[in-house]
Amino acid sequence: MAKISERDNFLFLFVALVVLLAGCAIMEQFFDTGQGIVLIGLLFCMSASTLGIEKKRSLTRGWFGFLTVTVLITSIASILQAANLAVVSLIALIIFIGQYLRHATKLVLKAPRIDKNQIVGSICIYLMMGLWFAFVQLLLLEILDGGFNGIEHGPWLDNLSRMIYFSFITMTSVGYGVIAPTEPLTRFVAYFEAVAGVFYLAILVSSLVSAGLSQIDENKRNSDSD
Repeated sequence: MAKISERDNFLFLFVALVVLLAGCAIMEQFFDTGQGIVLIGLLFCMSASTLGIEKKRSLTRGWFGFLTVTVLITSIASILQAANLAVVSLIALIIFIGQYLRHATKLVLKAPRIDKNQIVGSICIYLMMGLWFAFVQLLLLEILDGGFNGIEHGPWLDNLSRMIYFSFITMTSVGYGVIAPTEPLTRFVAYFEAVAGVFYLAILVSSLVSAGLSQIDENKRNSDSD
């Protein structure tokens, strides 16, 4: 069996992200509360995202592991109402996803060849961008005790599915208006996310396409020279 490396891990991360997004929607649709299952999905997603980190980078793996454990402990404490550690959980998630976004983007942009893994990686980056902005807005919702029409202040796991919906609708510039930011900070994050989503598609994806075309031309030249 082939070993998982940083060059072929994006499929695992993509599956984890889809499971997380679908799980949030299913929990909200069919169950009154599904905090525990959603938390498992979050941790599964976070763990799967570390598969592509080189084993020799033990410090990076240890830091990501620390953030994962922090999210687990603080979220369980919040669910059991032992302590309100929502802010700690959300900050750990924001740091984790932000650092892994940086790591994944470097892997995609510095790839020697454009292949299926890099295409899947670009999709993963887009999905993680949406999640990152969702957690930032959840943090603001927690700090401001509100800030949105359509989402009431409450346990962040209960609001996760609705905030993910708002995040991706904003990032794709669809803007149905069912959920709307009402505070200056939440509005700022919303329009900044819309700009980031447009620039991502315009710059990163077009770069992958250009690199792929260049790769095809290079292969043709090599075949002609043979």
